Amino acid sequence: MVTILRKEGWILNPNDKIVNRILKMIENNDGKCPCYNDCMDTKCPCESYRVRDVCHCGLYVKIEN
Repeated sequence: MVTILRKEGWILNPNDKIVNRILKMIENNDGKCPCYNDCMDTKCPCESYRVRDVCHCGLYVKIEN
């Protein structure tokens, strides 16, 4: 199960089909991000999202001001 991390300035992708597809890929990948990720911690939500403020797979999207 993926923990949904709420970060200021970010939301879960509003497209349910994309979210469900990504969550299924994470589930099939033992909890690891399905996208390119060069961080040591790749468990979703990965270090890239938590620390670097980048979500490569699109599970999270940045709120545009």
